[in-house]
Amino acid sequence: MTGRTVLVTGATGGIGLEAAREIARMGARVLVGARDAARGQAVVDSLVRGGGQAELLLVDLASFASTREAAARAAAAHPALDVLVNNAGTARRERRLTEDGHEVTWQTNFLGPFLLTRLLLPALRADEGKPPRVVNVASEAHRSGRVDFANLELTRGWSTYRAYANTKLANVLFTRELARREPGIAANAVHPGVIATDIWEPAPAWAVAIGRMLMRRPASGARPVVRLASAPELEGVSGRYFKRFREVAPSAAAQNDADARRLWEAAEKAVEI
Repeated sequence: MTGRTVLVTGATGGIGLEAAREIARMGARVLVGARDAARGQAVVDSLVRGGGQAELLLVDLASFASTREAAARAAAAHPALDVLVNNAGTARRERRLTEDGHEVTWQTNFLGPFLLTRLLLPALRADEGKPPRVVNVASEAHRSGRVDFANLELTRGWSTYRAYANTKLANVLFTRELARREPGIAANAVHPGVIATDIWEPAPAWAVAIGRMLMRRPASGARPVVRLASAPELEGVSGRYFKRFREVAPSAAAQNDADARRLWEAAEKAVEI
């Protein structure tokens, strides 16, 4: 990865932090995507102390303004971007709206990454070396998801798990449509495993405690992500879904090309692009 520039969102903890560490060790310059400046700078400092190249990119995917500003800063500093890892995500105990008027899980997990990716497409297309890559961190939870175009943001029937699963289905559909629209960019989605991260905070405390004993560690979850971002044998592979290291078929809903196109168009309207 020497000489390559890689943006990792949600890089201050969990899978994102471990992926950023490994990618930096491989020689890439890592843009540490973070909501919190202090935490983000601490990660940058740690990567630099370890001999890596890193810089902070402040971005809150629950804010379109922040996402737009981050994309502009990244593109100005790095006109050619090699890899974008859309890792940041959330799950919430209750339904609420962002400053932009969207359900927060839907915006953080799908609309925000969609907007960031769309705005960075010129930088990804500008890569004159190896084919650029986009890695979308999804989940096997997508198999429980449903895209209801009359109720995308769950104004009816909201629950923590349903909101999360629907965004993960959206991530896989987005990946599929991105691969179709941008044949020069390798776009893939990955389920990194059931990993002990802060994403489980909305669950009951007893379930979190037990789960953390049984789940894989974040470093384990980062390995499939790093592989999709860097492995030579995956060069040119696009539009696929991986369950950790193995390519598998996603759910039938995630293979619906008409829904993928329609969701893309709905997202463009939502983010006003």
